[in-house]
Amino acid sequence: MAALCLLLSLPVAQAFLVNDKLPQYNSYGKSLVLVGGHLDENNTEIYSSIVKLAGGVTRAKIGIVTAASADPADSCYYYSDLFLHRYKALSVYCIPIDVNHISKNSNQSIVGKIKQQTGFFFGGGDQQRIIDTFFLSGHVESPAMTAIKEQFDAGAVIAGTSAGTACQPSAIMIRGGMSWDGLRYGAFQSESKDHPDNLIYNKDGGTGMLDGFIFDTHFSQRGREGRLIRLLSDTRSLKHGVAWGIGVDENTALVIMHAGTIQAKGEIIGENGVFVADVSRSHIDTSTKYFNIDNVMVHFLTHGDKMFLQNKTIKFSPTKTRMKGHENYDHALTTHNIFGGNRRHPTQKSEFTRVATSIFDSRLETSSYGDTYENNPRFSVTMSRAVAGAEGFVERKHSFHTDITSYTNLYVELNSVT
Repeated sequence: MAALCLLLSLPVAQAFLVNDKLPQYNSYGKSLVLVGGHLDENNTEIYSSIVKLAGGVTRAKIGIVTAASADPADSCYYYSDLFLHRYKALSVYCIPIDVNHISKNSNQSIVGKIKQQTGFFFGGGDQQRIIDTFFLSGHVESPAMTAIKEQFDAGAVIAGTSAGTACQPSAIMIRGGMSWDGLRYGAFQSESKDHPDNLIYNKDGGTGMLDGFIFDTHFSQRGREGRLIRLLSDTRSLKHGVAWGIGVDENTALVIMHAGTIQAKGEIIGENGVFVADVSRSHIDTSTKYFNIDNVMVHFLTHGDKMFLQNKTIKFSPTKTRMKGHENYDHALTTHNIFGGNRRHPTQKSEFTRVATSIFDSRLETSSYGDTYENNPRFSVTMSRAVAGAEGFVERKHSFHTDITSYTNLYVELNSVT
């Protein structure tokens, strides 16, 4: 098993570079495929996109990073088999660096093989393990991480799922926690045995592949809207703090091309959505005991929608139509479990998404609310589309829960209710 997990490939030559760039660079620039977790092995759209951005079928050379996993060898075998046999990459190299083999992050033979890859896939698990294994003390890049970033700069796609997505920003890296606990206690840099659901983060950031955003995963499914908003708010004044956060749903990907340029653009593929939070103009009420914030602007994008990362503008898919004037319901919905996600009912929209999209699908109401299931304190989330630029778009299917809905500029405030 160990030998199989180190290298599953056809004979591999040095990656072909033209003027220090891979052939795909001219078409895609620096690219990323960031998946929110639970990536179905049959999700041809996402896996094929990774292979395409890595150079294409029978050309892509994929380096697999399984350092986040509790069982790196097993994860290596799983992804290697998928990329090599089902999705027809030319070769797969499992990078043998993990928490049990940290010293290999300076091994020149491994660095040499990294420099042969045209794409990288970071598997799921615990994102802090990736930082612990690929960075030296003081968040200094190891030679292996430097090699990965050099290949990325040359056009090698960076893809990841779950922890493999959460680790990619240069901004603050989220490590764990629940929405209510984050709102109740705030964000911390270290874990607590007494409060295992605390919101925790790495102040030094992640791998540094993308600037300007905090990334979160398993997003709608686990009701992580509250924890992302709190983390952005608590850390935006820090060295690596930012005002914008992106939450990616399961079996869904944000595909970014031309990263780091004024043309940088992200498109959503897969079955669910991508949540974007902006706290740049928000205000925190410091006169109250618990966390209260207003003027948070949020957006939710689904299949085919695009976001231009430099100016934060959004373009909805041509398959969708504007909801205004074509609403299906009189009233908006409410909930008493706003961060409840949808793990118990995976065929339905999550609680936050359900309320938010219903506001745009309501003929008579422009706002609604949801409360937390937890008390002491209970938090209330108020949402409104009665602001400039608020719009909802939809691709109608068979029902409210199967409609593919998106929105932009939804006003949100969170208040504690004692």
